[in-house]
Amino acid sequence: MTVKVDERFIVYRSRDLVPKFDIALPRPLRALHQLELSSRCNLKCVYCPSHKLGRPKVDMSWETFLRALEWVEHFVARGTQHELNLAGIGESTLNPEFPAMVAEVRRRFGSDFRIVLATNGVATTEEMVEKIAPFGPAVWVSLHRPEKAAPAVGLYRKYGLLEGVSTDPATNGNSWAGQVDWPDTPGYVSPCMWLRYGLAMALADGRITTCCIDASGAGAVARVTASPVGVADLAPYTLCASCHQEIAIRGYEQRVTP
Repeated sequence: MTVKVDERFIVYRSRDLVPKFDIALPRPLRALHQLELSSRCNLKCVYCPSHKLGRPKVDMSWETFLRALEWVEHFVARGTQHELNLAGIGESTLNPEFPAMVAEVRRRFGSDFRIVLATNGVATTEEMVEKIAPFGPAVWVSLHRPEKAAPAVGLYRKYGLLEGVSTDPATNGNSWAGQVDWPDTPGYVSPCMWLRYGLAMALADGRITTCCIDASGAGAVARVTASPVGVADLAPYTLCASCHQEIAIRGYEQRVTP
């Protein structure tokens, strides 16, 4: 089948569904799609690099958060961003300002703007869910600790916020481009949405990285204190060669399945 995305045609081979993109690199940055509200986590999962980041474990400050939202406003005004993911490599709900941050995103971008986030559910309480419920974020719960996640699933479902649950380490596992010792799930192929659509993530310390699995910040191209105008175009960086995601763009077919 052929799907029109970003005014270009992306062709999928029906045999194996490996994407073939007719998109040139570098790609212009089109959205600050993700904000890492905290690089801290309350779990130490062996299949995640969170507990050995190699960078400070901090909560995103309110000032950094507001500067990041200025970037989002820029891309919303251009018509290239319609969603914001309030999650990163840490656990966003650990940020003391988490409910206020959800509220601020909704206030700025209105009822039609999509807010999404993922959580392990460990720090989820009914008080917290009640605070964010009026702002309608779509919440994914990762089943890292089922005995903790199950009550969280119930709470998000009760307040109409549950988008789904994630079992990725077991069903769509990967080594985070060699950053952890965890096997790639055989047969699992995922296109790199970041290079495909020109997405970036703001780390908790305010750096802008070009990749959602960038644990160290090696792919950082700017800081939120800079202007989004004129930021470097996105291109493959050091982790791309070992990543489970497919770039699948002419000249960068390092992960194409035969």
